Amino acid sequence: MFYYSDKTPPAFIDGECPDDIILNIDSSNNTALVHWVPPLGRDNSGEPPIIVEVHGYEPDTRFKAGAPHLVKYTITDATGNMGTNCQFMITVNCKFITF
Repeated sequence: MFYYSDKTPPAFIDGECPDDIILNIDSSNNTALVHWVPPLGRDNSGEPPIIVEVHGYEPDTRFKAGAPHLVKYTITDATGNMGTNCQFMITVNCKFITF
């Protein structure tokens, strides 16, 4: 009898992890609507990997100005192998001037 043990982790497809996003806004509500395309991944099994954003952020979310926000995706296959994370920062700088 032959048993196959999958030890190869899944991976995000090259170029799928977004670069850091920096937005300069002029808005009285001190937030910006930020869009990105979620990364895609592959696994050697041919099954789609499980991709999760660990902080609950989704594209087209409003982010407050100030400290950078970390967006971090994990990738896991059906056997529990974890690949390298995809992460990027979102920074919203508010330039709102009141008179």
